[in-house]
Parts: sequence; structure tokens; C-alpha cells
Amino acid sequence: MTRSLILRTSAALASAAMVLAFAASPVHAANITLNDSNCDSFALSGTAPNQTLSCIVSNAPSGCTISGPTSGTINIPITLTATCATGSPNSWAWTGGNCNGQTTQSCAANSASVAQVPYSVAARNNIGAGNTANTTVTWSNTPPQAPTGCSLGADNTNLPVGGGSVTLTATCTGGGAPTGYTWSASPAPTSGFSANGGSGQTPSITATTFFTVTPSNAGGNGNQATVSVNVAGTVVGFCNQYPTTLPIVNATWGQQASFFSTANGNFGDNTVWLFKLVVPPGTPNSAIIGTFTAAEYQGPNTFRQLTISTQACDFRQKDYTGVNGPLAVSNGTTVSISYGVATPFIFGPAGLSAGQTYYISVRNWQLDPTPQNSCGMTSCNAIMNNTPATP
Repeated sequence: MTRSLILRTSAALASAAMVLAFAASPVHAANITLNDSNCDSFALSGTAPNQTLSCIVSNAPSGCTISGPTSGTINIPITLTATCATGSPNSWAWTGGNCNGQTTQSCAANSASVAQVPYSVAARNNIGAGNTANTTVTWSNTPPQAPTGCSLGADNTNLPVGGGSVTLTATCTGGGAPTGYTWSASPAPTSGFSANGGSGQTPSITATTFFTVTPSNAGGNGNQATVSVNVAGTVVGFCNQYPTTLPIVNATWGQQASFFSTANGNFGDNTVWLFKLVVPPGTPNSAIIGTFTAAEYQGPNTFRQLTISTQACDFRQKDYTGVNGPLAVSNGTTVSISYGVATPFIFGPAGLSAGQTYYISVRNWQLDPTPQNSCGMTSCNAIMNNTPATP
């Protein structure tokens, strides 16, 4: 088989196998090297300045392989392509699956059912057939992605004394659509609540209640979403999960202050030291960021956890937006959180909103070697310093 390249030059030309030099009048000499793995040799014919360089294929294709994915999702095509190291093939014969009988270099392989499908292709040129290339594709019914970006909302998070009914709605913004919901509530509602309810429920409660829901589908469980509904006259936020909550300390916006846990009672394990911070309506964005910092006071260093949230006693995982957790979390023997009126930002300080009430919660807690209480005494006294944001 011969492929030709017409050269119009008074200079020189060379093949992959050898370098040829040509000269014309006036004399200009040049060396040109041409490489083509599909050519077994080259032939130069004609006279300058019009000459033809021909690719001579004298062998059948060799080193043939199939490139492309070895796994796929049913009913979604993938591309399989035959390539040969040498031999310059000009025809292909496919077998296997829906590629059977195809004669092009590439095949759009597909399968309507779960299976392992072998594919093969024989490449040819005018000399003959090359080696048969083979591959196997595993076709699977890939499940949808688990739900993501799930949140739980309540039409009213502050009920009057005695409680009442509240409408809860779970939504997810990403992943696959939920097909199931697993609910829990503490304490248990008096009516209208199911552990396997749908995306919405309307339970009746008589005390502050902490609700959770985990949406799911065939791809797995989504993130757990939570909300706390407060009933006047009962404990706020998530504080019903802890045996003891020290009396709430009011931290006045814009005022520097130091607070001592001893003024409120024993600060031991399973106890939350709680602060309330109200951002006045109309407060502009903060030019200077504030900080809450808690440390040991007249005692041994104790690991603690500090959070800031719209919910009291909120020790969930951080969610800088505040939707599904505290805006900021700090762990260590000295814990500190920066805050200010600002747009929430994942790597910035806790972004607070004017006119909103926030709770700063502290507990004696360590993460290593496993999450657990860290005090081990009747009281591990602490000091809280508030360096205020401005304005």
C-alpha cells in the first residue's frame, strides 16, 4: 500500500529511514527528517522541483488496542476507539454488544442491562488483517447521588406557654431527590409526629423540642438537618439535651466585659455556660471584629468547646450560614470565636445580622482521643472575655 506526499521545493527532503539531501541552482542544501510509524519505508520519485515522497506499507497492522472506559452506566454511551502501533489500518470489524458489525475506527458502546460485555475489533489494511484487540466493559445501574444541602425549617420556632402545633418542612438543594425521611424528636411530641414521616410533619409539643430529619434515597443518606422549637417558660434552643444550664448571661453589644463562671454556679461536665448577645437593629457592618475568649480560671487547664449560634446550647457541626449549626466553633484549652456584623463567609469570622439574637455556648468537652466530657470535677471554673465588635 502506498501513500504519497507531493513536495514542491528546490531544497532537500529526507525519509524516516534515511536523510536525503538535494541541491539546485543556486545551491541551497537542506536535510528533512520525516517520521511516520505507519510507514514501513518511503520512496522518493520524480525530479526537482516537483517530487513525490511515498509511504510504503508492506505489513498488516500490529500492536492494535482498544482505548476507552472499562466501566459504564447502563443507557449512557461510552466511546471505544481502535488504535494500532503500525500498519496504517483503513478498515475495522467490531464484535460484541451493540458494536457488533460496526466498521468504523470508533464505536459508541452502550448497554440496556447490567452485565460484563466483551468487545473486540480486527483492524485491516490492503496487506491483511492485524491482531484482534479486546476489552471488557462492566455495565452497572449506578444509583443516584445521596441528597445534599438538606435543611429543616419550622413555620414558628417560638411557641407560647403551653406549646402548640408547629409545621416542619425538610428540603434538599443538591444530589438526588429524597425518597425517604427518618425523623426524631426530643422530647417526644404529644401528637402528629412519625419517625418515618414524609418531607413535612405538623407535631404538637408542650415543651421546647429538638427535631432532626435525615433524607435519603437509593444512593444513601443525606446530611442530617435539625431545628429547635422553643416553648415559652421552658429551656431554650438545644439545652434540653444537657442536665444543667447555668443562668443566661447578657453580653451587651459593644461593651467590653469579663465574666466568671463562679458567679453563675458550678461549671462541671454536662453543664452549659450560656451568654446572650443581641445585635441592635440597624447596626452597620463591623469595622472592627470582636472576640469571645474562654479560658481556665484558678484551676487546671481544661479542654472546652465554644460556639455562637441563633440557638442556645448549639454544639452541632459548624455551618457558617447558621442554617444547620453554629456559625463558628472553637475547641481547645483556650477557645476563641471572632464575630461581627458581616456577610457570613466560610473562612471569616461569624457573620452576624443586625436585629438578631445570638447565643454563645461553652461546655467542658474534648475531641481526643474520643469526644467526651473533659472536666471530671464538680466545677472547672472559667473566665469569658468579650472584646466587642465595632460598631
